[in-house]
Amino acid sequence: MQPYLTTPDLIESYLAAGHWSRETMVDRYRIYSAEYPTKIACRDGVESYTWEELDRASNSVATSFINLGLDRDATALIQIPSTSREIVLRIALKKAGIIGVFAPLQWRKKELDYVWQRINPSLVVMSRNFLADDTHSWLNTNIAGLANSCLRLNIGSTPIENWLGWQDQLDYTPNANALKECAHRHFSFDEISLITASSGTSGFAKLCEWPEGAQMCQSRVLCERMEITDNDNIGIFAPTSGAAGLMMWMASWTVPCTTTFPDNYKAHTILDLIEEDKITAGTTVPVILVRLTQEPLESRNLQSLRLMRVGTAAADMSAARSFENHSGCHVVIASGSMECTGFGHVHINEPKSLRLDGSVGLPLKGCRLQIEDEQGRILPAGVSGLLKVSAPFASSGYWKDPEATSEVWSNGWYSTGDIGVLDDNGRLTLLGRLKDTINQSGHKILPAEVEQEIARSQEIIECSVVAAPDAEYGEVPWAFIQLKAGCKIDVVRLIERLKSSGLASYKIPKRFIEIAEFPRISGNKVDKKALLKIGTP
Repeated sequence: MQPYLTTPDLIESYLAAGHWSRETMVDRYRIYSAEYPTKIACRDGVESYTWEELDRASNSVATSFINLGLDRDATALIQIPSTSREIVLRIALKKAGIIGVFAPLQWRKKELDYVWQRINPSLVVMSRNFLADDTHSWLNTNIAGLANSCLRLNIGSTPIENWLGWQDQLDYTPNANALKECAHRHFSFDEISLITASSGTSGFAKLCEWPEGAQMCQSRVLCERMEITDNDNIGIFAPTSGAAGLMMWMASWTVPCTTTFPDNYKAHTILDLIEEDKITAGTTVPVILVRLTQEPLESRNLQSLRLMRVGTAAADMSAARSFENHSGCHVVIASGSMECTGFGHVHINEPKSLRLDGSVGLPLKGCRLQIEDEQGRILPAGVSGLLKVSAPFASSGYWKDPEATSEVWSNGWYSTGDIGVLDDNGRLTLLGRLKDTINQSGHKILPAEVEQEIARSQEIIECSVVAAPDAEYGEVPWAFIQLKAGCKIDVVRLIERLKSSGLASYKIPKRFIEIAEFPRISGNKVDKKALLKIGTP
């Protein structure tokens, strides 16, 4: 299926500029299978695959899908944990020409039904171990009402009645004709081969369509920025349904590195894995990084770890500096969205004073940034405004939704919804989300600015400032804070410190609300709507 915004002329320009090539992930993995047959490609706590085994297993699953009658360009709704099995599945889908939509495990029937109605899946892949009862009932109801069949595949080890089993797909033995058909069905570089799903902060999924060429471009520029080599063992310490996990696995499309998945995302599990498996590069999200810093890192042997990439949401710089100081690795700050990942990304070899200066670095190769005012006029360096981006590795729009696409894409530029500022060298600093800006009787308050000051308190693990309705001022800031174990906060002293920091008085939160843990949406982003409900009497 051809992409929406990425036109043939634009693709030709990407090819001419060297941003895209005609090579696909399937092409690269077949080369690895031939040249590195016994090298470990991916592993988790239960299974591992060499490059040759990965090629053979994905061939079996892909040809089984074709034999089951799944058409080319069919869609698959997938909600599974991030393991080696997911990697086999992702490759098999691309070989069979089936477009996968990978949903976060946290989603239930409301979010899943929203996606279902938009993609009309021919295949559903889930794991019995992670399948909630209400989701199972919703799924059975949806499938019962279909005119056409929808296959259900259980990727877990616990059987589900009337579901296909994962082992049966692996055991499928393709003949020569089946392999030949499979070779003709895999996606070309200029076709949509993936849909990413992100709930953002609206509660409704954004379904971003991705041409294969854009994904390959993303893989290459990420490897360049982090200097990933075939000797790296990458720890995927965030779900691959989100950008933080997905982008780092994609590094293996450029170099035959190893990707390793933890059993869970608890801090001690991740640190154990780094020590035991000699992880050299990791990827995670800010909330997990904070939890890692709360562990006794001095007692750990983390010498193998050379970098930890932190993306998806704004990183706590104090946590980043603390982890780097105690682990000895370089913390690499990255920023982006599902529509355009990597519009800000520091370089692995930049000095710490630059890597952890509060910015998100320079854009990845080929990406252009501009800051605009409310009238769409381009602003100079040092002046904050709305961030717009254009990149050869960006999404080509929202899946079959030209209206939503036109709302945020114009003339090749994607409007991120972020407020940012560029310095004279082109480094990007993000100041917050436009829609999160608090309008207190005409005074504009950026939550990120206030959060940064509050987070300087040693007692605080994390904080989030939200816009709360107010009869007199329209909106006022409320601050939600999570304290370290055994700590208490003196609100009066905190307010005095905020005032002495130079923060304008109207920016100081009207309420400070302590919570045990932050509610989150996909990508481990704080759910600010849920916070308001918690704080509202």
